Amino acid sequence: MIELRPATINDLDLVKYWDTKQHVIDCDPDDEWNWELELNRNPDWREQLIAELNGEPIGFIQIIDPFLEETSY
Repeated sequence: MIELRPATINDLDLVKYWDTKQHVIDCDPDDEWNWELELNRNPDWREQLIAELNGEPIGFIQIIDPFLEETSY
């Protein structure tokens, strides 16, 4: 079963490793993400989640409310 849990600073090495994978780079090649900062921030307009399959991490999901997001992109 796939479960979602909040991403934390304890996931830092994992998400940085995933960022080195070509399929991740291909999805957003210009994005430089400051994981050390962002994993410690929990604004009301965003959720950062780790997807796990049978307890093993398989992916990262970010859910944003663009209306409330601070840069108003």
